[in-house]
Amino acid sequence: MRKLLLLLLLIIPFFSFSQDILTYKSGGRIFNSNNQKLNSDEVRSLLSNNSDALNLYNAGKSKQTLGNILLYGGISTVIINHYSIIQNAKNKGDINSSRNIPYIIGGGLILTAIPIKIGFSKKIKKAVNLTNVDIKNPKTGFNLESTNFISNSNGVGFSFTF
Repeated sequence: MRKLLLLLLLIIPFFSFSQDILTYKSGGRIFNSNNQKLNSDEVRSLLSNNSDALNLYNAGKSKQTLGNILLYGGISTVIINHYSIIQNAKNKGDINSSRNIPYIIGGGLILTAIPIKIGFSKKIKKAVNLTNVDIKNPKTGFNLESTNFISNSNGVGFSFTF
């Protein structure tokens, strides 16, 4: 019975420290080892132990949001402008050349969004890789603050403070 209890106490830490390895897939989606998609809050809670990974993930999600706003804003500007030009041409029969400015603005927004949307995935991938490295190489050691040699009337010994 004593050996079984000792074996159980030695095996429990392996199960308590086991964590899921994260997988990055396109579009900023992150999956755990069971292939279940994690939402942003779950990912942030998993990355909370590693501040560098958490900062990279937050920067990547911010870039993704900004890129989406610019991309969809530019597309909608071009579509709305094109639709209004078509409606004016049907009603009045003439097209004003100054109506091309929203096309230029929308195209600029779209072209600005492309490098931003490319850059967000690199940051999120790096955050996931940092987290996976931490999971694979856990810090199981302890910090030894001081060591002292002690002697008194009862004998001699070492004192460790950690």
